Amino acid sequence: MKSNSIAGKTAVLICGIFLTYSFLNTASAQQSEQADTNKQQTETKADANKEPVNPNSDVKDGWRISDYKPYIASLKELETLSEEYSEFLLKRSIDEYAKGLDTLDDMETEITRLKEIYKNKKYLNEKWYWQEVDRKNAQDRYISRIKTEAKTKSITYFTKAINTMDEIRSHDLIHNEKYLTFKSRLFRIYVSTQYDLGNLKPCIPILERYITLKDENRKDLWAYKYMSSCYAFMETLLDKSGKSSDEDVVYYKNKKNQSLLKAVEIQYGLESPEFKELQIMVQLDEKKSEVINVNK
Repeated sequence: MKSNSIAGKTAVLICGIFLTYSFLNTASAQQSEQADTNKQQTETKADANKEPVNPNSDVKDGWRISDYKPYIASLKELETLSEEYSEFLLKRSIDEYAKGLDTLDDMETEITRLKEIYKNKKYLNEKWYWQEVDRKNAQDRYISRIKTEAKTKSITYFTKAINTMDEIRSHDLIHNEKYLTFKSRLFRIYVSTQYDLGNLKPCIPILERYITLKDENRKDLWAYKYMSSCYAFMETLLDKSGKSSDEDVVYYKNKKNQSLLKAVEIQYGLESPEFKELQIMVQLDEKKSEVINVNK
């Protein structure tokens, strides 16, 4: 009997625990369901109160400005003075500069590869000396064509880079040392590449700007070497054309001589025999022009 009583109490206890557990689970599920319902209702109300997305994001307090174009140009120009806009232009210029450099680097790599192939290849079919000469000439022409195409393509990138930099108007940026250093480097690669292509005239304005960018550039030997060659080219071109005035020819002659003197001064010094000899040559050159002009 005692055993039956204990068993009965145990059964009742287990049933009680089971009912309590079931009740708690049901209550928890109801609370969770109620919470989800409340959340959905809240989100629905928020969405209902939210303003619809306006495709014209520039509309503010009734102003519709997406198509606004100022009649007064100075308003638009003032925007270009911002640091943010100038930094954007500088980044774009650097990207164009990098493309130009990559083009030249790829060209140099390809030429090195070709020369190595030409050097190691056995030309067993060549029986006569003239065949070897013709083959080498053809190889040189092919390499020259690769150089010309690459340099012409790179000039497009360098020109875009320069034009983009010329749009920068932030006073803080255009006087920044890093900015001036990059611009000087861009000018140098532009001039040297154009010069290699035989385009000497476009080099002149860039060289004239280059030497005024930094004090360091005023002492750049190669700048004056390039300038003297470009001025001499223009002097000869105008003199031979017969359609230019004597003043134009003399102008480029004087510029050429000044650049030559500056280059020799930087390289050898003012008291050097080289500089003194060049002074004599320049004086004779200028006197010759005076005599020609008088005879005309």
